[in-house]
This record gives sequence, structure tokens and C-alpha cells, in this order.
Amino acid sequence: MRTILCLIPKGTSDCLDSGLQELGKVRYLTSKDSDSQGTLAVVSPLISINESFLSRFPAIKMIASIGVGYDKVDLELLKTRGIVMTNAASSTSDDVADLAWALLTSISRNVVHADKVLREKLQVNLNMALGRRISGKRLGIAGLGHIGQEIARRAEGFKMAVGYTNLTDVNVSYQRFDSLKELASWCDYLVIAMPGGKVNRHLVNAEILQALGPEGYLVNIGRGEVVENDALITALENGTIAAAALDVYEGEPAIDPRFARLDNLIMVPHIGSATHEARHDAGLEVLKNLHAYLQTGDAPDRIV
Repeated sequence: MRTILCLIPKGTSDCLDSGLQELGKVRYLTSKDSDSQGTLAVVSPLISINESFLSRFPAIKMIASIGVGYDKVDLELLKTRGIVMTNAASSTSDDVADLAWALLTSISRNVVHADKVLREKLQVNLNMALGRRISGKRLGIAGLGHIGQEIARRAEGFKMAVGYTNLTDVNVSYQRFDSLKELASWCDYLVIAMPGGKVNRHLVNAEILQALGPEGYLVNIGRGEVVENDALITALENGTIAAAALDVYEGEPAIDPRFARLDNLIMVPHIGSATHEARHDAGLEVLKNLHAYLQTGDAPDRIV
């Protein structure tokens, strides 16, 4: 009987748990454990897939990620070893896009601060700071993949003009900008929806935030390392930008303690895909990829 290594907690996706049992013997492990028999592995996108990982699981032939991102994966190493890897590319797009809009509307209308004040004062008609209208404004999206496109579709309901940057051409009607700085200068709201990794590290720096300007808002639901912490903190403290909202952080799972003192920053703990529906759909997508690999040696969501 084949052994399947599941390096995510049992119960993450009920349909995945039951589906894996039908494929073979399942071992629930952590990335610090080891196993010399399992050829199939199910992992979280937060796990680093590198030489150290493969040395603990030397028999692995196929890795199925239950998430979207693969910036912690040494793709060249997997290619060299002939290891197939897949992700759950489309299973969480709606959920992350929904959260991006929840964060965008919250910072624009001071929702978190208003809730805090009302709980303290227990009365309305307070002299609250005015927020900003979202409808009719300009939305910039850095990274127009599955998630970025879902964010853009929701903007149409707010009568917003949409612009974007992306490494490759996308068949959409939105305005494309050649650089992130040009996009930041144009838009009122800048949403980061791009992957992390060395190439994109600190793309959002002091220059980009300066271009976004004192009436500009930043939302990051992509990867934390895309935004330079020092530059963002300085920009929020000095009013270089109006406000920001983050779901992802450089150096996760810990976050920079300086963030906690900023009143014009909303933070949530990387919950973009944390819905019942996303976990169910991601589980189904993992099973689809595993079944395809076992039948053909290939998979529909293959990234390497």
C-alpha cells in the first residue's frame, strides 16, 4: 500500500482527509519529521521545500500544496530531482479577493476605529473623523493573476477605474502600467496581489509609497516580503500615505512589533483563505491533482 505524507494538520479539510484515506496509508507529520517511504506529500504553502526538507523525505516523487503560493519552494531543485509539484491555484481566489475588499473598505471608512470608539462611548453622534468614498475612485492591482482578477471584478461594482501591473500580458480591458511606480502615482488604492520570493522582495518601498501619496491607501494580501517594513512604517507615521491594511507580513509568523502602535493600520493574521468553502475547494483540488498524477504521471495544476 502506498504511503501518503500529510504535512498539514488533520481536519484542515475534511474532504481531503477522507479522500486521502482512499488513496493509501496516510501519515500526518510536521515538516520537522522524517519518512523514508512516502512517495506522495500534501503540504502547506508556508513550508519551505528545499534540500533540508527533501533529505528528510527522500522517497517523495510528487508534492501537492493545498495553497496557492510557492515562493518558499526551490523549483530548480525539484526539477533536478524530477519531483512533480502542484498547487491549488484557483480554490481560494474568491476568498482572498473578498478579504481584500473587506480590508479596503475598512481602512477607507475607518470601520475598526469607529467600532472601538462606539464600544467605549456607547453612543452615536460622535465627532468622528471623516472617511473616504470608494466608489468612482481608481484601483491599482499589482499582480493580475487569479486573485488579482477577482479583486478587479469586484471593483466594477464600485464603479472604479482599474489599472494593473503584471509580468505578462493579460487579456483584460483594464489599463496596464509598465511600472509599479506609475501605477502607484495613478491610483487611489493600491492592492498587492503578487507572489513573494527574491524577485519581488521589497518592491513596495519608500519610492512607491511616496508615489501613492497622502490620500493613497495600501492593501497587501499577496506576500509580506513584497512590502518593505521600514518604509511602510515611516510612511504611515509621517502621513506619506493615508492608511494601510495587511493580511501578510515579512518574517511570518512573527510580525514587526512597531505595527501595533499605528492607528492608521489594520492587521489581520493571514486569513485570506480561511473560510470553510476555501478549505473544502482546496482539498478537492489537491485530490484532483493526486488522482491525475497517479493515473498519468502529470497533474492539471502542475507548477514544476
